[in-house]
Amino acid sequence: MNAFTDMRRRYFESHSNESFAEYYLTHRCYVSEQDDIARNQLKEKIAAIRFLYEKNAVEDDILHLLADLGDQPYLDRYIVELIIQNKELLLEKRVQTKLQSLLCSSNITPAKMAHLIDICLECDLPLLNEDAFRAALNTYKLDFDVVSVLVEYAIHFAIREPADLLRDFLCQSIPENIKLQIIDYLIAADFDPAEINHWLQDHSGKGQMCNLLHDYLRFRHEELLGEDCGIVVIQTMFYGDPEFSGRGQNGGLGTLLKTLGNYLSRHRQISQVVTLTIQQGWNEHTPFFTRYDSKHLLVRLPIYLNNEDKNAFVKRELAIKRAVARFLSLRQIQPDLIHIRFLDNASKAMAALSKEIEAKLVFTLTPDPHRNMTDANADILCFKVDETLEKLNKITIGDELLAMTDGIVGIGGDTVREELELYFPQLKATGTPVDISMIGEGIDTNIDAQQFDLWQFLENHTMGYSIDPSHRDLPIMLNIGRLNEQKGQQHLLKAWGDSLLWQDYNLLIIGGSKQGESAEEAAIIEYFRKYMASRPELAGRFSHIEALPNSDVRSIERSIMDHATARMPNVYVCSSVKEEFGISILEAMSEGFLIFAPIKGGVKTYLVDGQNGFLIDTKDAASIQQGIESVLYHSNLQSNDFQEIMQRGKRTVLNQFSMDEIAKNFAELYLGLSADDGLMCVMD
Repeated sequence: MNAFTDMRRRYFESHSNESFAEYYLTHRCYVSEQDDIARNQLKEKIAAIRFLYEKNAVEDDILHLLADLGDQPYLDRYIVELIIQNKELLLEKRVQTKLQSLLCSSNITPAKMAHLIDICLECDLPLLNEDAFRAALNTYKLDFDVVSVLVEYAIHFAIREPADLLRDFLCQSIPENIKLQIIDYLIAADFDPAEINHWLQDHSGKGQMCNLLHDYLRFRHEELLGEDCGIVVIQTMFYGDPEFSGRGQNGGLGTLLKTLGNYLSRHRQISQVVTLTIQQGWNEHTPFFTRYDSKHLLVRLPIYLNNEDKNAFVKRELAIKRAVARFLSLRQIQPDLIHIRFLDNASKAMAALSKEIEAKLVFTLTPDPHRNMTDANADILCFKVDETLEKLNKITIGDELLAMTDGIVGIGGDTVREELELYFPQLKATGTPVDISMIGEGIDTNIDAQQFDLWQFLENHTMGYSIDPSHRDLPIMLNIGRLNEQKGQQHLLKAWGDSLLWQDYNLLIIGGSKQGESAEEAAIIEYFRKYMASRPELAGRFSHIEALPNSDVRSIERSIMDHATARMPNVYVCSSVKEEFGISILEAMSEGFLIFAPIKGGVKTYLVDGQNGFLIDTKDAASIQQGIESVLYHSNLQSNDFQEIMQRGKRTVLNQFSMDEIAKNFAELYLGLSADDGLMCVMD
């Protein structure tokens, strides 16, 4: 019995008025006396907020909420939401006076100031006069969350007086996305774009900012969508970019959405597919939009987020919603359907927007972090209060999104459906209006791989290690993905190097950035450096190359398999601690690699251990080593057995995960929802 799913069942069966967060905190295991005190205080605060949701709030309630704002980011979003829901009370003189006083104060925290401006924007309350605006900008000029929302305030309320002050910010060391916000403001304030460009050249030189401005102005005015009949679908991925999979936070989802969007856009009843992401760093390789074809567009939105802040989405939820809304309005895009895929505050922002613009909402449901709330014995894990609150925020968002969505997608088959119903018991409740559509993720199985010199290509993209020509006849052990601790590349390197595997296999890891790597990437790369320095005999058998476009990755896989040796099979090792699905696994399967994948997560929904691949424990290097060696060295499997398993893997992908079929399933779901509102075309 899984203690967490049992807790979820008992909570929903109790029909309690308290939130699940309160219920969990009541029944959570003991960590320490100090932690217990913090837990009880947290529970009391959550209960107090819930109580105000359930009653008719009065002025004193709003005043108390304003006093509490800014202390805890996860609770702040509920306080702000509650205040916004009681907008009429903000018009009362006593409340408005207090709100204005706080806005003009120089003694409140930046987090509180940002939330107060959020409230003004959401409730259309122009409470900052010119002097107060200038004072706030000066006080919080080093906190970019506040600066960003202040610029948004100036745009929204058409404040013209501080135009020169904001223009001067363009020459200061502030994030590019805030500079682009200022450009939006200056244009709204009737500044001539050519004049802005000349001013930038005079004050900052003909550098990247001028080029960025030119590109941004073109982006603002270029026609993005056509007038085709059919529905407009928005799909969001606020973790990375489809063109840079394997760098930073860019993972397999980008590849999926790029491929899926291309296939969906070929459907007669789908007018446009717009894939939205958020871009932070800009250069000549990151345009504001990429047109994959006439009906599928990737748009990189310049929304400021502090990448070093793990709570960035929590703090900027409303700003994300408003920024996407402004983009859609400016470009006159009217989505019929929005598809979100994560339990986070950015998804919550898009869900709220879908209701505001009356678009259908589709939600891919995964039990994350639900699967990680128990230990190996299925007992409740003990987390400290901060980590508990982070996980409860995602769990609560999942429950909120289920109550808002028009369509639910589960990744996999009936086994996954049963698992989802355990973690989300409300799905089985009588009268639940939305059924789950079980649709797997998929890949393009119709690729035309380019022909090239594999070893020269790898050499051109090396991150510091290369395969020596004398070892190139050995089979390849391949791993592809973004570099971070959860992806486990450091464990794979050690598992390979500490075993016999290094003598029989070359190890090829694809992922990471050559320039501007993230802190997570830097830590893994440093581990590679130290480990390889301690094991000089491994030199010439390990290659680490930078993240590449998916088309190049697929060509590398094809080239490796075209030159496979019969002695040992080429293998693909997914070393992630867990993998919800694994696009890179499917791609390697489709090329005929022998697959080793995590037993934790969703891979087991399509990979049957010993039949079309192998499931192994990937929690550390020793586990990975034991899992691979037990198959390659200590089983009774022969070369022909491996070949059969690899062929079954290829058939699994072709029969179940070809994007042709996956896209048809998504199109059927989208069009079925749209037909309810008469949005579909009348076909000839």
